[in-house]
Amino acid sequence: MFPDEIVTPRLRLRALSREVVDPLDAYDYFGASRSDTIEEETKYVTWNPHETPKEAFDYFGEVSEAHEKGEKAGYAIFPRDGEDGAGELAGTTGFDPEWDKRRAVFGLWLRKKYWGRGYSGERAAAFFAIVFDLLDLDVAYVAALPENDNSIRAIEKYVDQFGGQFDGHFRNDVVDMDGNPRDTRTYSVTREQWYDATDGEYDAEFRWEGRDE
Repeated sequence: MFPDEIVTPRLRLRALSREVVDPLDAYDYFGASRSDTIEEETKYVTWNPHETPKEAFDYFGEVSEAHEKGEKAGYAIFPRDGEDGAGELAGTTGFDPEWDKRRAVFGLWLRKKYWGRGYSGERAAAFFAIVFDLLDLDVAYVAALPENDNSIRAIEKYVDQFGGQFDGHFRNDVVDMDGNPRDTRTYSVTREQWYDATDGEYDAEFRWEGRDE
């Protein structure tokens, strides 16, 4: 159902699996004891750094299975040729279709090296096309912790670009991995807003197991 690969002007997103990214290699980026920047990179997310390579191995398997079943779309992010760090794992991203609500919830994690490049908005532009043009959903939704200034700025920029809006500040909306309730600021873009802003045009290629779309 979901594309196996998404190609944008600067990024290549590949369905996350143990074949696409070796969990042992990725542990250098996800691992609590391996990365000097992981604490800062996970400060405002609702998951904790992996404590062992087995956690990375299991996580990749879970994401891959959900993607194949059409439950959740999960991707590894790779900068394309010409970008600093081309071909290197820059982070992970995905969206969670909530079919009964006719909406999709976006998620993103980037390594610090790749912050400030506009990758969040470029990836979101491709996701909007999938969610609205291919999956025929009505709303794309994203939330961030209020204190996460970098993510808030990035979200507000692309939400405004595609005609969306700030929906509200919700108290104790999520629970982090330590069991602590956290507030969120939420934003959304509707299919109508996206079409008004883009006329249904987008700069991305979608591929399914060798078939281009």
